[in-house]
Amino acid sequence: MKNLITIALSLLLINSFAQSSFGSIKGKIIDSKTQEPIPFTNVYVMSNGSPIGTSTDLDGKFQIKPLAAGEYDLIVSNVEFGKKVISLVVVNPDQISILGEIELSNGTELTGCVFNADKIINPEETSLVTISSDQIKNSPLRTNIVKMIGGGDSNIKVSEDGNQVYFRGSRNGDVLYMVDGVKLTGGKPVIPSAGINRLSVYTGGVPAKYGDTMGGVIVVETKSYFDLYYASLRNQ
Repeated sequence: MKNLITIALSLLLINSFAQSSFGSIKGKIIDSKTQEPIPFTNVYVMSNGSPIGTSTDLDGKFQIKPLAAGEYDLIVSNVEFGKKVISLVVVNPDQISILGEIELSNGTELTGCVFNADKIINPEETSLVTISSDQIKNSPLRTNIVKMIGGGDSNIKVSEDGNQVYFRGSRNGDVLYMVDGVKLTGGKPVIPSAGINRLSVYTGGVPAKYGDTMGGVIVVETKSYFDLYYASLRNQ
């Protein structure tokens, strides 16, 4: 019985972490000349040396998930139309990176196309604010998570001492903090700004998976060992 309970709790924790740390890439493949969809086209990314992908449906649409947050080169391959690579597609946790329509030309191969990362959105979460590690690094408020969050949205108010955040007039304490998929109790997290990879702030319309809260949800994704290691190499 204890083993079953342990397994169940482990699955719940894994599911919670996966939901908060993974995103997806969505788009549509079309013929550049006819503007018609191209079905049965292979679309994939490489992750840790292995491909993760899918094939387009009859409408030329695809969605690759789940993908760990990070940057990817999206590879589109079709026997008739050749190959196309879209570089620097950024995937954020809990969000859909929407590429829109990707055009292929018959028999040609295009590589190195750069996707504008600013188009990363989740159409189902219009009240979601995302703060990347670069934005955190360059923010004058980076030493205080609450103040930094408060400076990014007019619906968020911060107390004078900088310790409390209020969403759309919510009461004190009506804020839920999630750190790497784990619910935090006892106030704001104490994490060095250099250790934060991304902040996702729900100012309204909180997803059901985060539970019942009258305020907002602040999701903190910390950097992994490899993130910190490669960052130290770049700074040398």
